[in-house]
Amino acid sequence: MLVPMKIPYFILTFLLFVTIPLRAEWQRPVTNYTRHTYKGGNQNWMLQQHENGWLYAANNNGLLEFDGFSWNLYPIRNAKARAMKIGMDGRIYIGGIGRFGYFTPNRLGGLDYTCLSDSLPPNSVVGVIWNILQDKDKIYFQSDRSLFCWKNNRLEYIESAGEIYTSAILYNKFYVGAAEGIQVMENKHFRLIPGSETLGRVSSLLPYNGNILIVTRYNGLFIYDGESIQKYACVADDFMRRNRIFCAALNRSLLALGSVQDGVCLLDMEKDEINVISINNGLQNKTVLSMSFDARDNLWLGLDNGIDCIHLSSPVFSLYGNKPVIGSGYSSCLYQNKLYLGTNQGLYRTVSLDELNKEIPMDFIPGTGGQIWSFLRYDNKLFCASDNGVYIIEGDKIDHLDGLRRVRILVPLHNRPDVLIAGTYGKYSGLHLLEKIAGHWQVVCRLKNFTYAAKSLMAETSGNALWVTNKDRGVCRLGLSDDLREVVSLKKYNHKFFPSGYDTYLARVNNEIVVTSYYGLWRYNRAKDCLEEYFELENMLDGKGAYTYMTMDMAHNLWYVSGGALKLLRYDAVKNSYSRDPHDIFLKGSLIENYEHVDVYGEQAIVGTEEGFSLVRSSSMAVGKELSSLQIRRVYLTGRRDSLIYGRSYRYEDTPVIIPYNHNSLRIEYNVNNYDAARSALFSYRLSEGGDKGEWSEFNENSVKEFTGLHEGQYVFSVKLMTEKDQEPVMTSFAFEILPPWYRTWWSMMIYVAAACLVLFYVYCRIVAGRKRLLMQKELELYRQKQEFQKESDLKDKKIDSLREENLQAELRHKSEELIRTTLNIVRKNEILIDIKKEVLGISHSISEENLVSLRRKTLRLLGQIETNMEHDDDLQAFQTTFDSVHHDFFSKLQEAYPELNSKDKLLCAYIKMNLLSKEIAPLMNISLRGVEISRYRLRKKLGLEEGENLTEFLQKFSQ
Repeated sequence: MLVPMKIPYFILTFLLFVTIPLRAEWQRPVTNYTRHTYKGGNQNWMLQQHENGWLYAANNNGLLEFDGFSWNLYPIRNAKARAMKIGMDGRIYIGGIGRFGYFTPNRLGGLDYTCLSDSLPPNSVVGVIWNILQDKDKIYFQSDRSLFCWKNNRLEYIESAGEIYTSAILYNKFYVGAAEGIQVMENKHFRLIPGSETLGRVSSLLPYNGNILIVTRYNGLFIYDGESIQKYACVADDFMRRNRIFCAALNRSLLALGSVQDGVCLLDMEKDEINVISINNGLQNKTVLSMSFDARDNLWLGLDNGIDCIHLSSPVFSLYGNKPVIGSGYSSCLYQNKLYLGTNQGLYRTVSLDELNKEIPMDFIPGTGGQIWSFLRYDNKLFCASDNGVYIIEGDKIDHLDGLRRVRILVPLHNRPDVLIAGTYGKYSGLHLLEKIAGHWQVVCRLKNFTYAAKSLMAETSGNALWVTNKDRGVCRLGLSDDLREVVSLKKYNHKFFPSGYDTYLARVNNEIVVTSYYGLWRYNRAKDCLEEYFELENMLDGKGAYTYMTMDMAHNLWYVSGGALKLLRYDAVKNSYSRDPHDIFLKGSLIENYEHVDVYGEQAIVGTEEGFSLVRSSSMAVGKELSSLQIRRVYLTGRRDSLIYGRSYRYEDTPVIIPYNHNSLRIEYNVNNYDAARSALFSYRLSEGGDKGEWSEFNENSVKEFTGLHEGQYVFSVKLMTEKDQEPVMTSFAFEILPPWYRTWWSMMIYVAAACLVLFYVYCRIVAGRKRLLMQKELELYRQKQEFQKESDLKDKKIDSLREENLQAELRHKSEELIRTTLNIVRKNEILIDIKKEVLGISHSISEENLVSLRRKTLRLLGQIETNMEHDDDLQAFQTTFDSVHHDFFSKLQEAYPELNSKDKLLCAYIKMNLLSKEIAPLMNISLRGVEISRYRLRKKLGLEEGENLTEFLQKFSQ
């Protein structure tokens, strides 16, 4: 943590005059491509851009190709390349040490080499090919001392009298710069141009306004008008004398001179102004071997070690060439014709923005070390908010306010010119009141009732209302008291569609308060007192998305940050409308996220970056034709090992690619030649199958698309580049066909048909055989059915017998129950008769003999009748009949076996077989219990039972 120091006023005033001088320069952007980037040799001798926008270079190790996205190297056999030329016949000619030939595209997007020097006679000396020229259908390979002319597949040798330094075809004439001077070839012979003998070594011959511009190595520039050679005096003469000029390139009035000792000198031949670009302002090497302007007027340099691209048409200039010499830039302000720069290392001061591409002084103001956050021009002074508090600069004096630290921003109140509100953070979080008292600004107090950190702060144009934002608390609107000492009201404006948790920024757009956020743009609706989505502005910008910064300049142009890049929405005051230019995208990936800052002065803007500061000139328009060459670069079959099956070079065949079904997963790589890293290319793709066109995807930066498990069919993969609505769409496509698997091909279908026929024939044979077998089975089934019928018949008979047996058993049970009931009836009747008998006897004994003789006789007669009924009851016969039916003619069999048994013995046997007890038998036989025992004994004797045999068991088994 930086510890603030209290610096007395007079010391700061002294330090402002005793600043630490540094040197700086607003430099053009330069892109460096090292040999590790392009993976080739160190030296690059010649460069040329193809009509499709791709760059080719003659590298030590072969031909380099750059499509704006990736580098490719194509070597030539056993030779180092020194020259190359893109021919009008679709070939790229190349020459080097002892060899020359040409490259042609192949079907995989690469280049194949064909050697022409091998067709020379044996022992021919080629030398070193330094230049390649084309004159209609002729290709000239210029070596040290000779020319090789290739025409109609034949080589012709043209010898020169001396060493050739350079060559050019200008105005339909062949010129060479030789040791003797400048010569012109006539009928395969060279004629010396008078006056060229004293020029010295010629480095380049260029066309200029109908004349020839002669660039010498040390002696400056000359003009040849076809008759005489005249000196062209310019401000670059001193540079050319001091440095060895090796190559040159001309683009309209801008002449680029490549030197061996000090990079490149850019000479504006109309203004007679120069700008030297070397290792101190962007180049990675000061020895320039070749150079070429591209279609966007960028200057490509082939260096002794690497390749550089100077973006001459870029509107962006960087301080110190994007080297963080003074730290990361957070704020800038132009005050009294001096530019103050606030960084994370302190406060710096330099001159105004009049001088570009020239060295300017840069002074560090001692005592201001630490984080500088923002500036405010107010009260003819410059207020500087920093971690160490507030610095006030007035003219050449600087003052430091005591009692305040961690100040991020200062804002004035529109109705109080004598006060400022300071927003702080950290342990000093809150708002502080600064007031001008007796001509001096002082820190008065910290506002009560508010302790939030202030990342962004804005005052409304009327009243005492302030807007404050920070990441955690969101967006708040504060109401201040009349004395500005406290916060009397606070309202938060975040909601579920606009939650807190992300950094926001406050901006004023056309007198409206606008909040930029991760959730889009929001504006304050005063009538509803809420934040509402700003759809109109979003539609003019990038649509719904994340915005981190926005500011409107004096011309009502809108500068904003979206997707990590600074963008510009231009305002046309005549048409009173806004418009977007797709080229107005700057510094992508270089801004400090959520701490962006843009300070606009006329048509120039100072932008804080991670490496310091950049200058953007909004008036600079891209010159030249932009080549947007969108291309399907390569197509790979994906799997365990990816295999390249198709590629495109600057020329290609557009026939559909046939892909087997077992390789139906592929990766398609596409790109556009974009040489400016600050600009993003956005792509959209679709896959069409047959008549189904498919839908376009959302635009994104991804330049690779993979498809897996595609079904067989004919496909067209299309990709387009995002352009403005009024521009022609840039689109390309790639057609391919996925073959069906072998089991879905036409010959497999024929096999399936043949197999189906065989199967049908086989089925027919099987049906015939089956019918025969079915007949046999039916006969067998009939036999089985007969057998089963017989079994069922027998089973039914058995069931009938069983049913009969069951009926008999049921009948037996019924008769047994009837027998039991009969027996019980007999028992009850006899018991009743016995009881009657006893009662009659009692009556008989109670009657007097004198008076009732006749009654006694009647009673005796009644007793006789009862006795007769008890002994001769017909129920006994019924009992015997029923018993025989139940027990299989028991009485008959007993009579046959033991004829000596009388009726009472037989009844006793029946009662015993029925398991009746002796006490139950006694009343049935009208005898006493003793009489039953005696009768049982006598019965055993009659049946001949031995002692120990059970009478009951014997009778139970009898007649079974």
